[in-house]
Amino acid sequence: MPGYLGNKSDNKVHHLATMKQDCEIYYIKKVDQVYFTPDTLENAIKEKFTPCTHCIES
Repeated sequence: MPGYLGNKSDNKVHHLATMKQDCEIYYIKKVDQVYFTPDTLENAIKEKFTPCTHCIES
């Protein structure tokens, strides 16, 4: 299972193991879903995604 899920519509990245109800991951459309290779937060940030403030602590 992937650890991070990106949303192309708002450029936010979510951590699937620590997701909260406020993340609204369930509402991300399939066409807007992005998975990262390698599956790391650093890679998601490098691809211009912003960490979700609900599921990823800074």
